[in-house]
Amino acid sequence: MTELTRRTALGAGAAAVAFAAFVDVRAEPGATSWSLRSPRRRTQLQVRWDHAAGAQYSVLLGDRRVVGWSDLGIVTRLYNTQDLRTPVISDFSNGLRFDGAETASGEDVYELVTGKRRANRAAYNQLSLTFTHAATHRVLRMEFRAYEDGVAFRYVLPETSVVHHHMIEEKTAFNMGARGRFWGAAYDFFDMYHPSYETPYESYPIGTPTPAELGVSWGFPSLFELDGAYVLIHETGLDATFHGSRLNKDAPDGVYRIEPPMPSESFGFGANYPTSPLPWAMPWRMLVVSDKLADIVESNLVFHLAEPSRIADTGWIKPGAASWNWVYDHDSGMDQAKLRGFIDLAAEMGWSYTLIDANWNRSGDNAMEQLVAYADTKNIGLLFWYNSGGRHNVVTEQPRNIMDDRLRRRAEMARLRQLGVRGVKVDFFQSDKQEIIRLYTEIMDDAAEFHLMCDFHGCTIPRGWQRTWPNLISMEAVRGCEFYSFNSEPDYGLMAPRQNTIHPFMRNVIGSMDYTPVLFSHLTVNRRTSNAHEAALAVIFESGIQHFADGPSIYPALPQAWRDYFSRVPTAWDETRLLAGRPGEDVVLARRLGARWYIAGLNGEDRSKTLAFDLSSLHGLGNEPTVLIDAADGGYGVRQGVRGAGRRTSEAVAPFGGFVMIFQA
Repeated sequence: MTELTRRTALGAGAAAVAFAAFVDVRAEPGATSWSLRSPRRRTQLQVRWDHAAGAQYSVLLGDRRVVGWSDLGIVTRLYNTQDLRTPVISDFSNGLRFDGAETASGEDVYELVTGKRRANRAAYNQLSLTFTHAATHRVLRMEFRAYEDGVAFRYVLPETSVVHHHMIEEKTAFNMGARGRFWGAAYDFFDMYHPSYETPYESYPIGTPTPAELGVSWGFPSLFELDGAYVLIHETGLDATFHGSRLNKDAPDGVYRIEPPMPSESFGFGANYPTSPLPWAMPWRMLVVSDKLADIVESNLVFHLAEPSRIADTGWIKPGAASWNWVYDHDSGMDQAKLRGFIDLAAEMGWSYTLIDANWNRSGDNAMEQLVAYADTKNIGLLFWYNSGGRHNVVTEQPRNIMDDRLRRRAEMARLRQLGVRGVKVDFFQSDKQEIIRLYTEIMDDAAEFHLMCDFHGCTIPRGWQRTWPNLISMEAVRGCEFYSFNSEPDYGLMAPRQNTIHPFMRNVIGSMDYTPVLFSHLTVNRRTSNAHEAALAVIFESGIQHFADGPSIYPALPQAWRDYFSRVPTAWDETRLLAGRPGEDVVLARRLGARWYIAGLNGEDRSKTLAFDLSSLHGLGNEPTVLIDAADGGYGVRQGVRGAGRRTSEAVAPFGGFVMIFQA
């Protein structure tokens, strides 16, 4: 992996040039406003400050205001070391003294190991405003950035102090107006398995309160449609000094506000507000902005704003496909004969890995050593499942109480490294509190030292970590394929096709998604998707390791063209393009690795339709793609397509159907 950051800070001598280049300033008695434009002036972030009212921001796309004036600010608490009975409260939403502004321009050039686009180049302009709280003399810096595909801002306490400061309230708001729609998922918190970001995404009028039966607030990401413009709100750059945030359940007049985790998360252990010594840089609040859904889907803004890679040599991190035992047979983790069958499946299909899931340590003495030894004879790498354990969950699946304790975790990871295990899947985190965010970062740090890849389940959503820790190859945080196996989810079969066409516009925009796709079998819940729909998920859903969900007898029995496809389909991409679609209806994506293009389409509706899309922007296509389609009898169809250069084309799809085109160079 290579990362190159070019940043030019503009001091007093260059201030006039800088402001003329990308910042407009207006000053009135007691108030000042700034307009920060992206390098090519596509997006604009306006900021205004008044001594009494505090600071606000607004976002423009071209000349059109897409986010109205919205509040900024935080409230911090610091305990007086001389008198602990009297905390010092600094409300940085009003009563501020403006101290000065700095501007900078920069460009990041970096590569990702996994994701929708390997090579990335991101130019931005930045404005930093420094304020002092008049009553307490504490200092706050607000940093704003404008990229071509969106804007972002964060709060920084720049002073130096070994004393931990408490951020007890965030005033940040997003004024989306009273008209339009948004796609969101409730922040679910009702039992010991939540929050796990597994609530379905649905479309609502802007301002709709969170339905009480679904959750307690709105989770990230949230996608807004504003009369032809689109805004995706998320956060990134989250580290161990902060918690994961969400949006308040109520949005009067379309104004959404940031909220912290619930106090009752992780069974009440840990505070639901963050603390840190100073200096303290808080997460970026980011908004991807465009008049085209393609720009939302293709954006990597979540990674542009993340910290650069902490792993110098990433050559040992290998994306790939994996067989996986749990959904097909929940109890197979306790049976080594069954687990060897999934290792055999990976070898037969030409996949790189097998994931050994829950309770594998109950399959016999020295279970890990025996499974590794068998996998070595097949040249298959193994990943092993762990319960995150500790005080924040009471799930009994084994092994648990290893990954939460640093000494036990590092000893276990040293053992895994010695045996040649390739990675770990860690499950059941159940909170976005700061202490759980710290646990994620510690697991990734330690795993990197021992050359282990990480997959998180029962977890929070991605927040840019795949750039900072490239050994993070996927995260769940989605209502995935496992729900076909639950008696409690009788409606999942009808829900899944629609959700599958929403995820490319929302959940998968912000990072790899371990949905565990491609199930041809019918489990507890009847599957309504077609076979070609399931096949297309391997391309539509991006995950650094794609865990294929079906059993050992299924994939080898497929027709040869289908089997060849699953044996060769990539799991990390050089390029991704949205060709057509709308959330909840249908989607057509094109992804490229090297000289080979894959184009996949999904129908999320229970009616036949024709999906039209344009191939003219895709360079290097061959003329005769192999097309996987639904046969007339509902089986596994294959067609050799013929493409005219630079033309529009279309594919007829069945209800809840799909297709895959594979182009050779």
